[in-house]
Amino acid sequence: MKKTILICLLFTTIYSCKKDVVPSDYPTTVSTYREHGLDVCWDQSGSNRIAYSIKETDGYYDVHLANPDGSNDVCLTCNHSALPNKHIACPYWTSDGKWLILAVEKDTHPGSSTDALPGFGAYCDIWIMRNDGQYAYKLVDIVNDYDHGVIAPRISHDGKQLVWTDRKTQPNVLNPLQQAGYWTIKLADIHFSPYDSIAPTISNIRTIEPVTDAFYECYGFSPDDSRLIFCSDMNQLSFLDEHIYTIDTLGNNLLKLTDKDYNEHGFYKPDGSKIVWMSSTKSTKGGTDWWRMNLDGSDKERLTYFNEPSSDQYAGHAVWAGLGSFAPHENRFVGGRQVSLITQEGEIMMVDIKR
Repeated sequence: MKKTILICLLFTTIYSCKKDVVPSDYPTTVSTYREHGLDVCWDQSGSNRIAYSIKETDGYYDVHLANPDGSNDVCLTCNHSALPNKHIACPYWTSDGKWLILAVEKDTHPGSSTDALPGFGAYCDIWIMRNDGQYAYKLVDIVNDYDHGVIAPRISHDGKQLVWTDRKTQPNVLNPLQQAGYWTIKLADIHFSPYDSIAPTISNIRTIEPVTDAFYECYGFSPDDSRLIFCSDMNQLSFLDEHIYTIDTLGNNLLKLTDKDYNEHGFYKPDGSKIVWMSSTKSTKGGTDWWRMNLDGSDKERLTYFNEPSSDQYAGHAVWAGLGSFAPHENRFVGGRQVSLITQEGEIMMVDIKR
């Protein structure tokens, strides 16, 4: 996410010479869930509904709900009277399946809506919407200038904490560490009313920033809500050298899980046994694929081969594996796969892990 034309060229130059031996027996089978789409989240409450964002004919993203087989697709946010009806994306379910956390572009702001695309995050606020669309409330009002923005708001499994990535300094393409801007991780307590007609509130906002002036992108909580998972370029020479980390919710006990290449988009298996993330490691075509590892970073294994021309999973060109979400009680997940880092266009893949 949040990449530029320069970065696309760098990826091609840096990683195109790397090759991987494609196994004869893949650890996964892959199919296309949606030919167009980006962010995606699987409801864990038992409704078995998938929320995803897709660019509509008006050029703005909206959030849809659908069954795992693709049926019963409805647009939750299209022309919603309570929303600005510009970009609406990054859906994330509460654990009871009743509410969805959303990143929503402001109605008016100084810059272009391109800056507010999912993954860029400028001029966006955090909203919450009931799963039938009847109630929608703004939770966090982000400062309305180009220095600020929001990426990937997430709620804890116990429904008591909200986490998001908050931009504090705008991008500067001339600075290798500031090409996506400087960001921090924000954590807050969230309070729900017994009545859906009364908006939830947040309090006790705090900042997690292990190193000052770095790129951070937080992907949410561990299944037991004790840790946060995120990527960062802290202590690196360029934000292309991003790595996956976890840290406890007090901002202590930092653990670095990757140590080479470009890494983002980490998410936990619901039972807490594994982490899936995307990496450029061994990518022949310069994109990224999904990998998995243990919680301490050991036993890394490549799951997909989208960027290998000799594989039947090959996408036909470089693609970038994005954030994913596991099915409840199943060894499968849905995840966005970007086909362009410039336009942020993507598709949604269904990945079944065989072993």
